[in-house]
Amino acid sequence: MNLGENLRIWRRRWILTLVLLILAVAGSTAAVMRVPRVYTADSSLILLASRSAARLNGGNPYLSFSPSLTLTASALSEELMAQGTINNLAFRGFGVPYTVALAPYTTTTTGSVLLVTVTGHGKAAVEHTLTGVTNEIQLKLAQLQSSVIPRNKIRAGTLSFSPTATVSVSQTARVLVVIIAPVLLLAFGIPVLVDGRASRRRIRRLRSAQAIVPDQETLSDQDPGTADRQADGDRVTAGRQQAPDGWPSADHRGRPRRVRTGK
Repeated sequence: MNLGENLRIWRRRWILTLVLLILAVAGSTAAVMRVPRVYTADSSLILLASRSAARLNGGNPYLSFSPSLTLTASALSEELMAQGTINNLAFRGFGVPYTVALAPYTTTTTGSVLLVTVTGHGKAAVEHTLTGVTNEIQLKLAQLQSSVIPRNKIRAGTLSFSPTATVSVSQTARVLVVIIAPVLLLAFGIPVLVDGRASRRRIRRLRSAQAIVPDQETLSDQDPGTADRQADGDRVTAGRQQAPDGWPSADHRGRPRRVRTGK
């Protein structure tokens, strides 16, 4: 069934289609109002070379990126995403789901950037968790270098920090699609199903009517002699017919029956 046939069905059953669409819009609106919003907040940190390593480039850490910084950033990402760290942060009140990952543009020459993203339904909880995870990166980096003297320690700088959580359009749109799409499919699919069932019932009634009406072509093609014999057979009456007087009779052993004249 193509779109043109569906359009004809919707036009023919416009009352049912309109009622279903009104119900679909009303139900979707009520569902959307009840669906909790999805909020997101993010921050980004960059790992910088130690002061002693940056001295070779005039003390500028942004000219001293090396593969060791990328390895350190990868280690921090795995440490923050470990289940033990997640449970520890949740126990301390930072229980909203988050991710800590290397930026896709991270190389040994462009710097080692960590992206922190927190996504949840509560605006205040998302903002609180973002602060806790960002501070945890600094804490984990210090723990990794606890035995290193300060001038040789890798440093972490904040590139961006957005403490105000905003509504995630992509996450919210995904939830809306899951709700609205099935409702619209039902609103447009039910008239097609109803029309299909009505068409099948109409076809069955036509076939039943054709089976009841006699087949006139079959009667016209019948042999005329056969028809006459059938007609004569219908006029034969039940019971014993009386034979003429001159005919042989079984009662007279095959001899013609005599008729008395009274002489």
